[in-house]
Amino acid sequence: MELLRDPDASLIAACRLPNSDGFERAFEQLFEKYRERVYAIAYRVTGNAGDALDVTQESFALVFRKLEGFRGGSLFSTWLFRIVVNCSIDFRRRVGVSRSGALTVVDDLAAASVVDEAPGPRDRAAASELSGQVQQAIGELSPKLRVILALRYLEDMSYEELAATLGLSLGTVKSRLARAHLALETVVRNRFPQLDLSAAAPDSMGGVG
Repeated sequence: MELLRDPDASLIAACRLPNSDGFERAFEQLFEKYRERVYAIAYRVTGNAGDALDVTQESFALVFRKLEGFRGGSLFSTWLFRIVVNCSIDFRRRVGVSRSGALTVVDDLAAASVVDEAPGPRDRAAASELSGQVQQAIGELSPKLRVILALRYLEDMSYEELAATLGLSLGTVKSRLARAHLALETVVRNRFPQLDLSAAAPDSMGGVG
């Protein structure tokens, strides 16, 4: 199989030579390039800033140990994000859901529900309550369903990118997204019956297309 042309190829090559002069700088560059996105994914799965920092450190430590085995079958970024997702899910299972805060999956939900370009205090309060309720609802989903919603709607990944990152077939990605939507609707219906998800985020919480 032909290896992909990876924009990080030169840095990866340097990181495979721990005794070389360029090793430390190359790994630092990879860390600087991806740390914010790694943290963002970890936070969206764990829902806790401290846990997200732990997962970020754990993920890069794992990358350091496993980089020798990375053969370029996917982009380095895809391989990295898969590690982050797995570390995040494992971490959340270890510590339990009690430490997880509200998951900020769709920060624009509130904005989408307020049509006035200059909302007043009452509008802003209603929008904040709506966003908080949606976050609570998503926080009750399983880690696998939370992560696919986060990657799809916050990281704006395509179905193909989701499949590569999660190691799933395209059909499984679409099926899991559908399950996530249905699970979220069930939680909302039982916990927040007054919440209209379609009005809050007609694009992001709709069907998988």
